[in-house]
Amino acid sequence: MTRLFVVNVLLGIPGVIYFWLLYMYISEGAMISFGASTFARNVEGFFSSNLVLGPPLAIGAIVWILVNVYLVNRRQRSGACQNGTGKTAHWLAAFGATMLPPALLLAAAAIF
Repeated sequence: MTRLFVVNVLLGIPGVIYFWLLYMYISEGAMISFGASTFARNVEGFFSSNLVLGPPLAIGAIVWILVNVYLVNRRQRSGACQNGTGKTAHWLAAFGATMLPPALLLAAAAIF
């Protein structure tokens, strides 16, 4: 379980950039800018955001999923994760550990 925590916290550190990119896409993206005065701004904002955000987000998600699938298989071979509850707990712990660095960064940003 320690390996799970350490690996996912380390994956969460560059994950801060992915969460920031998603925030920028949602707050400045096509859904928000439909009320803009020109149609060109909407089209440019939507397509350029998808071209910039798509590959890094896809690569980050694929790496996160593959690493955690490997860790689940490793725990199954050792006998620690034999039933569905163990797998669910693994994925929830992985998601929580990955969210730890962004949460700490947001807390620090809120304080300062």
